[in-house]
Amino acid sequence: MGVRSVFIRNLKYYRKKAGLTQEKLAEAIDMSTSYIGDMEARERFPSAETIDKIADALHIDAMLLFDDKGCPDCIKERFHKEYGKTLQEELSSRIIEAVNQVCMEI
Repeated sequence: MGVRSVFIRNLKYYRKKAGLTQEKLAEAIDMSTSYIGDMEARERFPSAETIDKIADALHIDAMLLFDDKGCPDCIKERFHKEYGKTLQEELSSRIIEAVNQVCMEI
């Protein structure tokens, strides 16, 4: 996943976690609501100064906005991507084994 994608996902996550709408975040960093919308729609990318303002408004370290393991949604997605199939196969195998065991006892 690229830097922009990580930034956008984390921006949305931490903005919502802070209970801010795009409008409230825009007010907090003295930007327009459309600017925040454009960032989240991948049409614009903020300057370093704006990133610092965003992080301050969200009460987080600016580096969290670029951490691909930073938000729970990212961790969840990575976990499912890496382990989802394996876990599904393991659970299916255990269920089949348990059903077979019950059937043999009947």
